[in-house]
Amino acid sequence: MPPAVDDLVHSVLRQPVKVVVGEKNAAADTVEQSLVVCGREDGKLVALRQMVREGLRPPVLIFMLSVEQAMQLFHALVYDGLRVDVLHAEHTAAQREATVSKFRAGQVLTRGRARTRPRKHTVHGKCERESAQ
Repeated sequence: MPPAVDDLVHSVLRQPVKVVVGEKNAAADTVEQSLVVCGREDGKLVALRQMVREGLRPPVLIFMLSVEQAMQLFHALVYDGLRVDVLHAEHTAAQREATVSKFRAGQVLTRGRARTRPRKHTVHGKCERESAQ
């Protein structure tokens, strides 16, 4: 965890216990990470669309900086015909659980996560276009 968070924890809690699962600051072997430099804000959606065209394999997790950005990405991907969902703290517990269940079952491309406090937010999912039947 960042030093500032560690300092805060120690200033508030007595004898805090730190639990690290797996290697510290490392993804699991089954997680593939990549960094795409886009140059401009609108380049992010262009890059994501390109990755989908190239066969981006689910599940996918995308971090957003705000609820608004997560919702904008959600709507853009729905417009593209992708099965997506979004998750944030403004949803009820039942809505959040339904979204998580759909993601785990592979029924959606993305699950977006956003909170009311400043924090990175997520969108992730399964890259499949819905058929127009």
